[in-house]
Order: sequence, then structure tokens, then C-alpha cells
Amino acid sequence: MTSQKSSPSSTISSDYQSPISSKDIHKNTKKIIQIPPKNIQNPYPGTIFAQILLHILSENKKSKDYYNKINLNLDGHFTFKMRPSISLFDFLQRILKYIRIEFSTLIIAMIYIDRICKEKVFLNEYNIHRIMLIAIYIAYIYNEDRVFDNNYLALVSGLSKEEMLTLEEDFLDLIEFNLFVSEDTFEKYKKYFY
Repeated sequence: MTSQKSSPSSTISSDYQSPISSKDIHKNTKKIIQIPPKNIQNPYPGTIFAQILLHILSENKKSKDYYNKINLNLDGHFTFKMRPSISLFDFLQRILKYIRIEFSTLIIAMIYIDRICKEKVFLNEYNIHRIMLIAIYIAYIYNEDRVFDNNYLALVSGLSKEEMLTLEEDFLDLIEFNLFVSEDTFEKYKKYFY
């Protein structure tokens, strides 16, 4: 973990919109469930997963110093220098198309994202794709019996094998190798997918 990632943690944690703590989502889950783009083939859990992330992103964008917080992380491996040209929906659809992911894996990935974003990472339009990708991959390894290696996922995602390894190591450092998810926590997050 680089010093750039750890230094803004106190600022980030106070503004982060967790799926569990966000009052908007907690009051009315349907508020974030919108009609998916026409090109999404199997929208239902993947689309909701992407919509939760986009909801968090839109809440983060309301922060007055949004771009300053992004600049604090410019040297981080998760942050692109430019916004990715592929939408989050399309990127997720590509991952789900080539890697058959169980529904429970997406829930665990959301829990992992929530863990790192509460204190260490400011979710923004420059890092959301890579954070989602690596969270899904780590949840996939943790949760499923038959898994592809990161070389295959690198091909699917368009990243190099070296980038995948670096992002995986960074994510595991950020989450402090805490991959265990209790049944109670799993059930709380599962509610947002129904």
C-alpha cells in the first residue's frame, strides 16, 4: 500500500456512502434500481451490482472537494489518468459473460468494496472499474470451487498480467487480507440485490 492511499483515509471515511449505511438506499432500495441499458443481457444481479456502485459514485461526486480527493490518489494503481471509455455496465457485462460468477460472489465483492472504501479508498470515476474488477476476482477466488487464474481475467479485462498481480496485491493489502464474510453480514448485503 502506498502512502498516497493511506494518507487521506480520515477524510474519505467521513464522506463515503456505504450500501448498508446510506439512508437513501436503506429507505428505498428501488430508488437505485433503474431500467438497465438495452445491451445488458442478464441484468439481474449484475445490473444491481453496477447500480449500487454508481449510486455510491454519484453520492461521492456531491462532495465539494471531489476532484481534490481524486488527486490524492493519482499515483495509486487503481486510478486511471483518464476516465475509461467503457461504461461500468458494459465492463461488468464483459466480466460476467466470460467468467460464470455465482450470485453470492457478487455480494461478497460488494462487501469487500465497502470494506476498503469506508476508510482507505475514495470511490470515483477514475478508479471504479479497477476496484470492481479486482473485488470480483478476489471474491471469485475466495467463494468458488472452480476458478480461472488472473491471466485469464487479464485477457477478459484488457489489463496486463503484471497489472492484475499488482492490483490484486494492493487490494489484499487494503482489505488487510480480511476475506472472511459472516453469514449475518452476507444476508444484510444480499437484501440490496432483491
